[in-house]
Amino acid sequence: MVVNQAVQPQLRTPKRVSRVANILPLNTPMPLECDACDHEQSYSMTHLRTLPTITCKECGDSRQFSQVELITLNKALNELGYYINKKS
Repeated sequence: MVVNQAVQPQLRTPKRVSRVANILPLNTPMPLECDACDHEQSYSMTHLRTLPTITCKECGDSRQFSQVELITLNKALNELGYYINKKS
């Protein structure tokens, strides 16, 4: 007895696709908006890693850039495929 079966092509699962990593230099400008007036200013990662006091050039509002913000910024960049150079 012969059974007719439709031959289905085997679905191949794709091999793991590696993401492209973009290594950014420490002097890459990172845009940050003022909490008070939303004016955008750029700071280098070298500067941000010192956890500086950030002062808005537009309204003069100032605040401390925190370790949590630095970690969050690094994580967000990493998820997008960007990595900041570890050394200067």
